[in-house]
Amino acid sequence: MSDSQGSPGNFNFGIRRLVLVDSAGFCYVEIPVDNHGLILGPGNLGKSSLLNSLRLFLLPENNFKNSRKKFAFRNASAGSFYTNEESYQHYFPSQFSFLIMEAENPAGVHCQILYRDSASQLSYGRAFVPVAYDQLRPLFWDGDDEDGIGQAVPELSFSRLSEKLKKLSRETRLVNDPAKLKQMLYSSELMNADAVRYSVLPLGESDERRVQSLRTLILLLFEMKADDQAMSNAVASIIEADKKFADDAFDFNIDDFLNRHDQLKQQQTQLNRIEKERSRFEKLEKDYQAYQTLLRSQHDFAAFRDGVSNALQDIGSKRKAAVEAFNEQNETLRHVLQALKKLEQDASGLKGEIRSADRRIKQAEQNQKDGDLLLSQYGEMTLQEIEDIQKEELESRKGHLAALKSAAQAEIRLEQIQKKKQELERKLESLQERESKQHWQLQNQLDEATAAPLRAVDPRLVMASPGRDLDADSKAAIEAFARLFVPNDKGFDWFDTEYQAQPARQTDFAEQRRHVEGELYGLEKERAELADTANQEHDRPRLIERTEKEIRAIEKDLETLQRYPATATTLRDATEEKQAAEEQLAKLEEQARLEQEKQDAVQQKAAKARAEKERIEERERELAGLSRSVGTVEHRFPHLKLVEAEQRLDIEQVSVAAFDDLQTQLDDLEERRRSILDHLRQFVYLGIHEDTEGELQKDSPAYSVIRETFKSLSDLFAGMAERWNVLEQQVGIHNETVASYRQALKSNHEHIARFEAQLNRELEGVRINDLVEIRVDIHTDPKFRNLVEEANNIDPYGNQLQSDAFYDRLRVFVADFFGEGGSKRLTMDKVITGISYRTRKENAASLDKKGQSTSTTALINLELVYRLLKRVLYPGVQLSFPMVLDELASVDISQMPSLLERLRKQGFNLFSAATHSASAEVIYLIGRHLEVGQMRTAKPYSPQRSLVFWGGAEGFTNGEAMSHWADQTQASLMEPVDE
Repeated sequence: MSDSQGSPGNFNFGIRRLVLVDSAGFCYVEIPVDNHGLILGPGNLGKSSLLNSLRLFLLPENNFKNSRKKFAFRNASAGSFYTNEESYQHYFPSQFSFLIMEAENPAGVHCQILYRDSASQLSYGRAFVPVAYDQLRPLFWDGDDEDGIGQAVPELSFSRLSEKLKKLSRETRLVNDPAKLKQMLYSSELMNADAVRYSVLPLGESDERRVQSLRTLILLLFEMKADDQAMSNAVASIIEADKKFADDAFDFNIDDFLNRHDQLKQQQTQLNRIEKERSRFEKLEKDYQAYQTLLRSQHDFAAFRDGVSNALQDIGSKRKAAVEAFNEQNETLRHVLQALKKLEQDASGLKGEIRSADRRIKQAEQNQKDGDLLLSQYGEMTLQEIEDIQKEELESRKGHLAALKSAAQAEIRLEQIQKKKQELERKLESLQERESKQHWQLQNQLDEATAAPLRAVDPRLVMASPGRDLDADSKAAIEAFARLFVPNDKGFDWFDTEYQAQPARQTDFAEQRRHVEGELYGLEKERAELADTANQEHDRPRLIERTEKEIRAIEKDLETLQRYPATATTLRDATEEKQAAEEQLAKLEEQARLEQEKQDAVQQKAAKARAEKERIEERERELAGLSRSVGTVEHRFPHLKLVEAEQRLDIEQVSVAAFDDLQTQLDDLEERRRSILDHLRQFVYLGIHEDTEGELQKDSPAYSVIRETFKSLSDLFAGMAERWNVLEQQVGIHNETVASYRQALKSNHEHIARFEAQLNRELEGVRINDLVEIRVDIHTDPKFRNLVEEANNIDPYGNQLQSDAFYDRLRVFVADFFGEGGSKRLTMDKVITGISYRTRKENAASLDKKGQSTSTTALINLELVYRLLKRVLYPGVQLSFPMVLDELASVDISQMPSLLERLRKQGFNLFSAATHSASAEVIYLIGRHLEVGQMRTAKPYSPQRSLVFWGGAEGFTNGEAMSHWADQTQASLMEPVDE
C-alpha cells in the first residue's frame, strides 16, 4: 500500500460496487463505491446500513452469533448494539435476500454473493464467481419494465442461482468454512492467480492475530469517530500481532504461575499450620497413651457383665426358694388367722347373744314390774278378770268418745250407760250373794293337790262356790280330773300343754264391791258429762282429748297384761341363755389365747422368711439395676457388646461399688476417646489429615481408625523437618520462574515504548491542516506499570516465597485485565487503555496536549489508521476502499478539500449518509451523490420493501470523461412512485 494511487508496480485491490436484494429495507439497491460519494435520503431509511453491510463481505464469518463482537452493528438512536436476531433479520429477512459485492484485484474482477442459509440458525452462505456484476444483474433484477425502475425476478432462488453461476464459470466457489474464507479473502500470493482470485485484503501474514487486527481496522473504517475507543484497541491489536514477529510474545502462563505459587503457599501454610498444632499433637499423644492403658477396663467390663448375668441366675434360684418358704409360712399364718377370725366371729356372736339376753331380761323385768303394779290395783282378781275389766272399760271409753263426738251416739251411749248401771247393780247384788257363800268355795272343799292343777288352768275354777258342800261323787270326779295333770318344776303338764302353778288366794269381795261401785260412779259421772256437754259445747274438745288419753292408757295396760303371763318364763329363759353364752364365751376366749400364741410364733417365722426374701429380692433388684446399667453402658458404647471376657467376675464381687469404679474407668476411657477424636477431627478440619472416607465423622469410629490416624499423625510430625527441606527446594525452583516472568513483563513494557517510537518516527513530516508536528502517546494501565515496577524490585533468587503483596498485586492485575474465566494471557488490548495526541502548530515552541477540532482529530485518526493498515497488509498493495464517516457535518467545510485529497492518496473513498438538508457545497466538494429514497417498484420481492436504486450516481465531472458517469441518463428518467 503506497501513497500514490495506481502507480506502476503496485498491486491494486478495490471494491467497486455494492448490491442489496430484498435486504436492509430495500427491494433492490445498487451503489458504486469506487469513488467518493454521499448517500442522500430521508431519515431512518437505512442509508448507513447499505455501507455497513460491507463488513459481512470483508470478515470471514458464516453466522450472526455473537454479532456484536463480530460486526458491531450499532443502533445509533438507542446508543446500543443490535442483537443477533435483529441484525440477521435486517440483512436476510427472506429467502429472496442477497447481498453482492463487486471487487477487483490483480487476478481480475469478481463478485462475492451472500445468501440466507437455512442449514442452521442465524447463518448465511457465500458464493464467489469471477465475473463482473453487469453479467449477474439479470439474475437479481428485471430492469426492462415500462417505467425503467425495474421489478423482482419471480424465479429467484439460491438453488436456481447456484446452477446459473456454475454455468457462467467453472471457477465459481460456494464456501462457508471460516478457515477457508480467511485463506480466500486475505490471500497475498500475488503471483498465483488462482490463490488470489477472490482476495480483497491481502495480509502480510494470515495468522489469527493479524486477522483480529484487520477486523479492528475494518470496523474503524466503517465507524471513524473522533471519540471512539476503537483506535486504542486497533493500536493494541497491531502491537499484539507484532510481538510474535519481534520474538517478544508474552507466552508466560500466569495461571500456571499463580497456581504453582498457590500450591507452594498452601504447602508452606500447611506446614506452618502443622507446626502450630504440635502442642495439640502432644496433648493427643498423652491422651492416646492414657487411652491405651484404660483399654483394659473394657475387658473388665465384659467380666463384670458376665458376672452380673451369672449372679442374676443364682439369685433367681435363691429368690424362688425364699418365696416358697415365705409362702409356706404365710399359708400357715393364714390358717391361724382364719381360726382366730372364726373364734372372734363366734365370740362376737356369743357377745351378741349375751347382749340380746340382757335386753330380754331387762325388758322382762320391766314387763313384770309393770304387770305387778297393774295387778296390785285389782287385788285378788285374776288376770282374765282384770283383762275383761280393762276391755270392758276400753269399750266404755270408746263409746263415751263417740258420744262426745256425735249427739246421736250420745243418745245411744246414755242408753248403754243405763243398761250398764243396771248390770252393775245386779253384779253388786251377786257379789253380796257370793260373799255369803264364800266358805263353800272349791278351794276350801278340795285338798291342795286337787286344787293346784285347777288353779293353774284358771284360778276361777277353785274360787267357784256351789253354795253347799260337795257330795262324794262330785268331789271324786273333780279329783279324778285333777289327777290328769302331771306336776313338773314349773307347774303342770296337760298332755302337750304346760300350765304354770298359781298361788292360792282368797277372793277379796270387798275389793270387788269397791270396784263395782267405782264403775257405777264412773258411769254416773259419764252420764252427767254427756248431759252437761249438750249444754256446754265449749268443754267438748277438752273432754274428747281427755277421753282419748284414757283410751291410750287402757290400751297400754292391756298390752302389759298380755305380756305379763310370759314374763317369768322369758326372764328365766333369757337368764339361762345368758349363762350358757357366757360359759361358751369363756371357752372361746381360752381357745383364742392359744391360737394367739400360735400366731405369734408363726409370725416370727414369717417375718424371718420375709426378711430373707426381701434381702434376696433387694439383691436381685440391685443385680437387675446393674444389668440395666450394663445395658445402658453398652448402649452408650456399642463396641463393648463385642468385647469378650477372659474370665467372668465372681458373684460375691459383683456390686454397685465395683460397677461405679468400672464405670468411672469407662467414662475416663470415653472422655479420653472423645478428646482423641476431637483432636483428630480438628486435624481433619485444619486440613492436616485427610479423612476421605469420613470414618472419623461417624458417631463411633472403630479403634483401628483411631489407631491408624494417630499413627499417620505421628509419622507426619516426625517427618516435618524433611518436608521443610523439600519445600525450600521447590520454592527455589519456582523463584527461577519468577525471574522469567519479570523479564516477560519488562520486555512487553519496552515493546509498547518501541512501538510508540516507531509510530512517531513514521509521523515525522506529516502535516495536517495547520499542524506541523504530530506525536502519538500510547497510554498503559497504571496497574500494569506498577506491576512492572514491582517486578523490577523483587529478588527472585532465594529459597523464600516472594511477598504476598507482589502476588496480591498480580492477582488484582489479572482480575482487572482478564475477568472471570478464560485464559489468563496478557494482551495489549487490556494493557493499552487509550491513545492521545500531542500537536504543534507552525511557529509554536512546544507540543500541545490540547484537543483539536472534530475534523482535525478525524484526519489524525485517519492518518494513524492508514499507518496501522500498512503494517497489516502485504507490502506494495494499493487499496481502493470505502471509508464511512458519519460525522461529516462536524468536518470544517474549509478542510474538506484537503480531507478528500488525503483520502484519495491513501486509497480511501469517503462515503457518508445525509438527509436532503446537507449543504450544496458539501455535495459539490464530494462530487457524487446517490438519491436512494426516490424510487419504488410496483413488483417487489416483499411488500414491506419496495425502495429501488440503481443506474449510477449523480454529480459533478470536474473535467472527468463522461464514460465515468455511465447510466446517468437512466437515472434522469426515474421519478418517485406514490404508493
